[in-house]
Amino acid sequence: MKPPRFEYAAPQKTDEALALLAQHGDRARVLAGGQSLIPLLNFRLARPEVLVDVNRVSELAYVRALESGVAIGALTRQHALERADIIRARLPIIAEACRLIGHLPIRHRGTIGGNLAHADPASELPAVMVALEAELTAARRDGRRTLPAAEFFTGILTNALGPDELLTEIRVPALPPRTGSAFVEIARRAGDYALVGVAALVTLDDAGRATA
Repeated sequence: MKPPRFEYAAPQKTDEALALLAQHGDRARVLAGGQSLIPLLNFRLARPEVLVDVNRVSELAYVRALESGVAIGALTRQHALERADIIRARLPIIAEACRLIGHLPIRHRGTIGGNLAHADPASELPAVMVALEAELTAARRDGRRTLPAAEFFTGILTNALGPDELLTEIRVPALPPRTGSAFVEIARRAGDYALVGVAALVTLDDAGRATA
C-alpha cells in the first residue's frame, strides 16, 4: 500500500510547527515516531493534505526532574523513557509500561507524545497517565493550555487537541509517600496489542492499610 499525496514540512522549532498547524488546521497531521500514523497513511485511513514532521524539534525531547514531579517532552522516545534513571527511581510504572510497547525497534522510534495523541485504548501509556493523574500541555500559536490526562482522551483514537494544537509536554506529579505501583497486561504474544491492561497505584497509611 502507498499513502495518498501530501505536502511535507519538517520544522526544527516548536514555534515553526505551531505556525504550520495554525496555517493548515485540520488539513494537517503531525508525524512524530510514525509507528501509528504511517500504517494509517498506507492503508489510506488518514488522508492529510500536509504532513508536519516534528522529529527535528529536539527541544521537545527531554526528561526533567521537578520539585513536584517529572516533566517529559512529548518527543521523548519510548526507549529513552524506559531507560531514564529518574523515571525508574520516581515513576517505575512508566518504565514497566514502556517495556511492553511493541518491540525494541518500535520503542526506539515511538514517542510518548505520539503514543498519547493517538489515544489507542489498547496502548499502555494512556492508562498509566490517567492513573498517575498526569497533566498534558497543548500548545498553539497564541498560547498554551493544560489538560488532566483523564480529560485529554475523549474516545477511541480521539483526543481533546484542536487542529492547530500540538502536545508538547507531560507533567507527572510525584507519587505520595508509601505508594507502590504496577502495570500488568495480557497479550497473545509479546509485542502484540494487549487484550487487557491494568495500571494500579496503592498508598499505605502508617498502619499498613491501603488508603488509595
